Amino acid sequence: MYLHRFSRCFWGHILLAAAFLLTPLPSHGGLYNRGLPVPQWGLDAAMTHVPDDGKDAAAVILFDEYVESIDSQGRAVERERKAVRILKPQGRVNTCEVTYDVDQRINYFRVWTIAADGKRYQSQDADFTETGDTSIPIMLSTRKSRAAHPLAVDIDATVICESEEVMEPFSHEKVWEIQSVIPIAFEALEVDLPQGSMQIQSWHNHAPISPAEVAPNHWRWEVKDMPALILRDIPSHPSWAALAARMSVQWGDTAVAGPDNQWRALGQWVSQLEANRPDPSPEITAKVQSLTAGAPDFYTTLSRITEFIQREIRYFTVERGIGGLQANPAADIFRNRYGDCKDKATLLISMLQVVGIRAFYVPVDDRRGVVDPLAPSLVGNHMITAIELLSDVQDHA
Repeated sequence: MYLHRFSRCFWGHILLAAAFLLTPLPSHGGLYNRGLPVPQWGLDAAMTHVPDDGKDAAAVILFDEYVESIDSQGRAVERERKAVRILKPQGRVNTCEVTYDVDQRINYFRVWTIAADGKRYQSQDADFTETGDTSIPIMLSTRKSRAAHPLAVDIDATVICESEEVMEPFSHEKVWEIQSVIPIAFEALEVDLPQGSMQIQSWHNHAPISPAEVAPNHWRWEVKDMPALILRDIPSHPSWAALAARMSVQWGDTAVAGPDNQWRALGQWVSQLEANRPDPSPEITAKVQSLTAGAPDFYTTLSRITEFIQREIRYFTVERGIGGLQANPAADIFRNRYGDCKDKATLLISMLQVVGIRAFYVPVDDRRGVVDPLAPSLVGNHMITAIELLSDVQDHA
């Protein structure tokens, strides 16, 4: 297949932190629940011994636990509990942050500090800030981040965070990032599934761990003493995300056994998501006929179409909810003259249909090694197009 790569884009912003929020937001009183004492799990976590290999770190995650509760429609409610010990002044940045979009809802987001002298503080409304998504310079996005800036975050203080969110209805995968830039003493993931549902896990840069069934169809994985992954002084190193350990757990239609079957199921999900998006409009058909008139061969036809898209379709990302994953219709992309990687791929597939050339979506990542053939997942940040060569075409490569 002939692969044509477009400008880099963050396809769906997968490999993000836990996401929160919804329209409308709860009142701040319900969101932050002011005046609550430090929960018992937080007090227990604060007593955790700092691992020996973490004593030179700026901070250490003492405890980090996710619980995914899945309903009968496959939608997850995610709860996270986290405790971080600050060991050096530069470790103060390791507090709490959540990201959210229009299809999500924060049920609560609470943060406390146990200071070095043992005094306890709860973060108030003014201790949280909210920022828009600036990960791509050319982007209009509804995704935002809410960060805590708690009091008394000094050396030997412990920051305790807990939050609960309703996840996107279209997301049936949890990517558990089990390695960080600071050590992690203890972490756990639970997935509570409806009766009759199944889950499938895949591991990247970590030996598979068998889960414990803590209740019927309720699974728990635990990892202890995970070292930090620090690449700061390593020249020409691979992407951090390619080297960091992670686990993906899927439920729903993509929870099938075997990597090949999983990749096939994920491909079918993407195909269904983009179904009919590449349908050519009369305007697209007329333009393709004009561009390719008199083209002597396959590659000339292909070059004329791809050069038009590269030259005339400005790269611009507009993401709202599922728009981070699903392309706009080809007719809209052609008329508006802009789109991101998946939009440009959609228009290319559409224009090639007019001249009888088949093409397909290929989700990838622009960082080598992030997509792992042995760990099927929607992890990735880019979309390219695979173009089928006609039987009578000689490959120029």
